[in-house]
Amino acid sequence: MTNDRTFPKFRFSFDEGRSLEEEDTSVPCYQNQTPRPTHMKPLHAAVIKGDQRRVSQLVQEGEDVDGRCECKLPDLKRAHEFTPLHCAAAVGDLGVIDLLVAAGAQVDSEDEVGCSPLHRAVWYNKFDVVQALLAKYGANKNKKNLEGYTPLHLAAKAGHLEILNVLLKTGVNLDIVDKVGRTATDHAKENGHLDVVKLLEECSSKQDASSYGYDKTVRLTDHSLSRIPDDVLEKEEVEDLFLSRNRLSVLPSNFTRLGCLTKLYLDNNCLSAFPSELFALSELEELSLADNNIDNLPEQISVLRKMKTLLVFGNLLHSLPNSIGSLSLLESFDAHRNCLKELPTSFAQLQNLKHLYLSHNQFEEVPDVALNVGNSLQVLEVAMNKLRRLPEAIDRLKVIERIDAGENKIATVPKTLCNLSRLQWLSVMDNCIQELPDTFGQLASSLKYLSTTNNPLVQPPYEVCQQGVQAILEYQKELERCKAVVQPKMKMVLLGSPFAGKTSLCHALMEEKSRLTKEKDRTHCMDVKLWQADRELQLEVYDFGGHKVYDFVHQFFLSPLAMNVLTVDLERYQPAEFERMVGKWAKALNAHTPGAVIRVVGTHVDRCSPKDVRLKCEDICDQLHRDKKKQDQIIQDQMKTIEDVISDSSVIDVDHPLHGVTRERMLKRYHKLRAMLQSQPKLQWCVAPVSSADPLKGIEDLKKELVSLALNKDVFPALRRVLPETWVNLEQRLLAERKKSTLWLAWEEVETLGRETGLSPDRLHPAVAYLHKRGVVLHFHDIPDLNNVVFHNPARLTDILKQLYHHDTDTMIRNIGSLKVDHIQQRQLQEDLLRSGLMSVDTLHHLLHGMKHPPNNMDIVVKLLERFGICYPVPMSGAGSIARAYRTESCSMYQFTWFLSADMPGDVHDKWLPVCPEVQDQLTVLCVMRGFTPWGLYERFCAQIDPHIGNRLDWANGILASFGDFPLHVTRDVNKENNASITMATRFPTGSADEAWEGLLKVYGVLRSLLKEWPGLPYTFWIGCCHCLKKEDATRAQPHYFPGDLLRQRRPLGIQSLRCRRCSASETVDIRLVYPPSVTEPSKQSAADAESAFSTNGEQATCINNTFNIDIEGSSNIQIGTGNEIQSKVSKAGKE
Repeated sequence: MTNDRTFPKFRFSFDEGRSLEEEDTSVPCYQNQTPRPTHMKPLHAAVIKGDQRRVSQLVQEGEDVDGRCECKLPDLKRAHEFTPLHCAAAVGDLGVIDLLVAAGAQVDSEDEVGCSPLHRAVWYNKFDVVQALLAKYGANKNKKNLEGYTPLHLAAKAGHLEILNVLLKTGVNLDIVDKVGRTATDHAKENGHLDVVKLLEECSSKQDASSYGYDKTVRLTDHSLSRIPDDVLEKEEVEDLFLSRNRLSVLPSNFTRLGCLTKLYLDNNCLSAFPSELFALSELEELSLADNNIDNLPEQISVLRKMKTLLVFGNLLHSLPNSIGSLSLLESFDAHRNCLKELPTSFAQLQNLKHLYLSHNQFEEVPDVALNVGNSLQVLEVAMNKLRRLPEAIDRLKVIERIDAGENKIATVPKTLCNLSRLQWLSVMDNCIQELPDTFGQLASSLKYLSTTNNPLVQPPYEVCQQGVQAILEYQKELERCKAVVQPKMKMVLLGSPFAGKTSLCHALMEEKSRLTKEKDRTHCMDVKLWQADRELQLEVYDFGGHKVYDFVHQFFLSPLAMNVLTVDLERYQPAEFERMVGKWAKALNAHTPGAVIRVVGTHVDRCSPKDVRLKCEDICDQLHRDKKKQDQIIQDQMKTIEDVISDSSVIDVDHPLHGVTRERMLKRYHKLRAMLQSQPKLQWCVAPVSSADPLKGIEDLKKELVSLALNKDVFPALRRVLPETWVNLEQRLLAERKKSTLWLAWEEVETLGRETGLSPDRLHPAVAYLHKRGVVLHFHDIPDLNNVVFHNPARLTDILKQLYHHDTDTMIRNIGSLKVDHIQQRQLQEDLLRSGLMSVDTLHHLLHGMKHPPNNMDIVVKLLERFGICYPVPMSGAGSIARAYRTESCSMYQFTWFLSADMPGDVHDKWLPVCPEVQDQLTVLCVMRGFTPWGLYERFCAQIDPHIGNRLDWANGILASFGDFPLHVTRDVNKENNASITMATRFPTGSADEAWEGLLKVYGVLRSLLKEWPGLPYTFWIGCCHCLKKEDATRAQPHYFPGDLLRQRRPLGIQSLRCRRCSASETVDIRLVYPPSVTEPSKQSAADAESAFSTNGEQATCINNTFNIDIEGSSNIQIGTGNEIQSKVSKAGKE
């Protein structure tokens, strides 16, 4: 029987992707929270360093041993708030732990995501610490974090077998489930830890037998059952029954015999009604009917009076019965993804309710009855409804810890929210909030996570809110000390092709007179000017150089809060030139800054006839519109593909682009695509024709339009941001410093400016951080070599880039030629730069002397260039060093990938054969970008992968390098449709796939990180089929590609090979050449481990649409779904 869910049900399911994190959430790290500067307390710093003497001293001086502060631990993307004991547990220092506990540290204290020190010790595999915390200090072995994970869940998830044994010996509860109903065994299965699965199942069996003499827990999850086995229905003593993810449409009448059930999971089945058989289960405490087709809960539900957890999310409920109030012991109720508009009045009787999940329903206001359980409610989730406000009485939720009200239409936040002294987690992302209460900062004492993303915030400004609640507190404190000032100032960007008239247009707008730019005075890279466009408006005008050599620099200065003026020379414009003169710029803005405001301006109309102006303007608009429709269609097609797969329960064909991709991964992709579709550029579908020559035709109208557009509160609500006067004054002082010749200011100099404006050093960081977010200054607080300087004029940094990335290469070469070297070394310097991108620090220093005010500290310059991914250091020694020809150790060498222009060296074909040799295997990851090639992406990628590779040989469109014992081959290609692709591949002896994946995934991770800077760019990753790449026609025929989503999924249990449709039915691909290993997965699994995926004790294993090599001897009750190909080994008896 198939699950014939309706499309409305499917529609609800897509927003599951909203809360899914890209990184491991077992020890949660919320990516929406912007990292703040990490200033560790002395005790935390001493603990992390393992300085027991210092720890002892600080403890004796009275340092708070339970105090939390932000610390950066390994494998976390950002700093988290930890106690000293959490830090000691993570680094594994038993001596420090003894000191802290002796001083009164709480053994079961929580960090900001609810993890105890034991959680951290387990996750970081600190065996001795786990033993000590359990045996010596009595840590709570069953404690849950915010995700519902116990230490056992984490040990199973990570595959830490030794620690798992320690936990099991303490009698830890094996049946505890996390927030979504998964046990430790489920986590071990999902992550491919077969030895852990085997141990847990053995332990569970022994535990049940020794404790009860019979099974009290039955798990039949993912067994494709359309009926419950009779032997299960005969186990009247069973207490926990898991039947999730099957095909059950009804329960049998004799199900009522299971009267001892306390826990029942029936989620992800085909139930269309609440099973009446459940009314006989009076002992039931935990029930999941999630993800079915149930449209009604009956009044008789009141008989389940012992119910503590009720999960009915993902159904078709329009209302709840009034009798639900009789479930007086209910602690957790999850009804998200339904069609609810209100709660019954009896809901207020649920005085033990702790967790209430109502996201993605039809609520127009937070139900008042939900506030009546304020003495117990800890979690309230009402995201993705139709809320227009949060209630004034929200402070009735006295013990609330988590509120998710994101993706609504909320315009105001009540001041009473600030009274929630226990609130730790708050999301109001994707709403219409312009102002937060002036007491919002007081939540900093408890609030650990805040998301205000995608709100038109004015007070505090968006840039302050991005930094979190502590920054909001500092901002509001500063407003209390000084006057509030409205600063109507914004950025305007002029961009377009060379000679499009950008600089002349800038002069005409600012000076109201014609000052045409001569070719010799054209903009090199970028110029910045201040324009007082109106009494109420100051614009910071960025005039970008149009030559393509400057393209990659521009991305660092684009902003979502800027007005973008795209200029096109109408005299030169022809329809065939649209892509070069208009299209690429519009696509770049959309890809880098989704939702950008763009105004297209046609210049040089004085040189065109009125008819030509009209026809060319119409053509530009038509082609822009066609481009937008084409881009929308690309996104909509991908969304439709996902919709079809999830709404259709049939098997996915091997050739399908989503074959093998999990539902969770599909939802993530769908959510991202939908966000891209909703964040299209704000583009006026007409061209403003102007002339910068006398008599300035159209200039006055354009000026009025730009000012009106900037002052439009609906388009630029953040323009009227409210700031402390001290911050505004500091900005003015820093702007005044731009008149001087220096490229940066020392932090001590900034402190002096701060004092002059009334900002003491301890209040300076928030102001500078705000100005950094706005792009007024650059301050890299997280880079040791750059954190003591402030780049007070970011545009001046382009002076450095002008000298390096000059559109006139001959001039730059002449500058190198002026070095005081002989003609042989001069020629070598020039060739090495143009062919290999090599440049010494001495050469760089010499080039920068061409600046009007050259920098005096080359270390800072080089670190800045490295920070932007423009260059990387090259080792001077070693057999693989491309800098060895310089024969000097005294001068550092750097490679600037932008200058690589040489063709592929001839010997590359000898080192990387066109077809993979038969004795080797090949891993290939391909990234395809649609419609636009991001500026400088490939060059920055080449620079940033350098720490992961060695012995590299670079050319214009490729790299041949190595990581460890394996080669790395990288190539770039751009097809006729301007779709760019980057291919990363490695080869290795057969059987070494897991080791090869380790290096390739690092390179892949660098590319993924860079692509995040282009959130509006459609791109797809693919995994090349190794079998196809080893065929003789591999250079001519395109290989089969598996979906790149598999790179972020765990290998399926028990499967050894996959089928590729490009190959014959008898040919398969080793699964290790498609799925990477998990982080902690052993590189080789024993046959016993592989067999443990298939039940030998009466359970089933179901797999669909794959090819298997399995040994079925000794296995029973194996179910192989449709679309598979079985290649079974011959048993000892000689039978297949």
